[in-house]
Amino acid sequence: MLPLQRWRQARQRALLARVALDLVQTGRAAHLPSTEPEPHLLRAALFWREWGAICTRHLGVIALVVLIGVGEVQAHWSRWLLNPAPDLVHATQPPSPQTGSAIAGAMLRYVALTQEVADPLVPAVSQPLAVTDAFRTRHLLAEGETLGDLAERYGVSLATLVWANGLERGDALMLGQPLRIPRVSGVVYVVRPGDDVATLADRMAVAPEAILTFGPNHLDTSQDLVSGTEIFVPGGELPLDANLLARLAQRGAEPVGVLQVDEANLRQGPGTEYDRQIKLERGRQVALRARHEDWLKVEIADTLGWIRADLLRINADLVAALPETNDFPPPPPRWVWPARGRLTSPFGPRWGGFHNGIDIANRAWTPIVAARAGVVREAGWCRGYGYCVKIRHPGGVETIYGHLVAQPDVAAGDEVAVGQYLGGMGSTYDRAGGGYSTGVHLHFTILVNGRAVNPLSLLP
Repeated sequence: MLPLQRWRQARQRALLARVALDLVQTGRAAHLPSTEPEPHLLRAALFWREWGAICTRHLGVIALVVLIGVGEVQAHWSRWLLNPAPDLVHATQPPSPQTGSAIAGAMLRYVALTQEVADPLVPAVSQPLAVTDAFRTRHLLAEGETLGDLAERYGVSLATLVWANGLERGDALMLGQPLRIPRVSGVVYVVRPGDDVATLADRMAVAPEAILTFGPNHLDTSQDLVSGTEIFVPGGELPLDANLLARLAQRGAEPVGVLQVDEANLRQGPGTEYDRQIKLERGRQVALRARHEDWLKVEIADTLGWIRADLLRINADLVAALPETNDFPPPPPRWVWPARGRLTSPFGPRWGGFHNGIDIANRAWTPIVAARAGVVREAGWCRGYGYCVKIRHPGGVETIYGHLVAQPDVAAGDEVAVGQYLGGMGSTYDRAGGGYSTGVHLHFTILVNGRAVNPLSLLP
């Protein structure tokens, strides 16, 4: 191709490019070629004209999007500069003249920000917090709250609260009682002699690492468990009676008395003649239900019984508010030995006659007690016996205590409890009444409907 032709074609292309630029900028072509362009160049010009029209129609929208984007970037940058993150404050303090300029401080903030949000799809990796205590708080039990409510509120199992606070024995809860709330469900366990991590883990259905790696336990693989120390087993479980759990879920604060003596007897009725149900240790908490004279009807571990009020540490106002009741069974026929000593003469034939009781010998003034609860029918000098006591019991039963050393400590008409002191052992007798004694002893007789029976068949 001749140089002149190449020059003309190049000039046409330049004119078409100018036309396309005019179309984009103004929507019309200010420079048109004077000669007919080549077909492919004409198609290019038409394409640029259509594209320019589209850009013209949507130029406002495009400008608005660009403006919003620029504004958002600037606003985010300003907010970050004015309110640095708390954990970055140490890196964003204005530098002193000795350490740098304000620009250097801004660069520190920028570096920290870009490191923090460099990839929002990748979760941040942080050092786990060191847990030093197995319990998040101590909750003071308020009126109307139940253990079930607290388990739901703090997101732990009911059994966890039971084990954490020693409630598996069924003790009552008092208003304001502090309850330990573990961070997670599990078992609070006091190490016993011979315990080891592997055995406990197997017993509570967890991996040994759950015990070893729990921070508050302060254990490592080289340490043995120390007897008497308390550990927490995250996720651990121990068997608990389902009925007990159901009752504890509904249990809240109620009037409570605290045992202040060891081995207090919980009896079936308000008196020592009633049979003992269970023994309670010092510190146990019993729920108060009713009262009768000096005795209180209480409940613990789903067991109802009676206990003397003076054995409990209790608020006097709570006792006064309890209902008085007579709803209890009569005392059972309970017997105790009337004295300590040696059996010297049995019941039955003796010296050509009949001995209607037993003789128990010991030193003078050895205590003599009522073998069963009842009402004193006679007390003082008795025909044949010397000083004696006769007690009438329910069911047509009567007991006789003869040869006391002196006037008895009870009088006719007195109510006596089983085991109550009557007087001292002696050797008095009424010769005129046919009595006789060869030494210090107690003559003890039991009559059933007026007929003597062998005391050994009734005494324990």
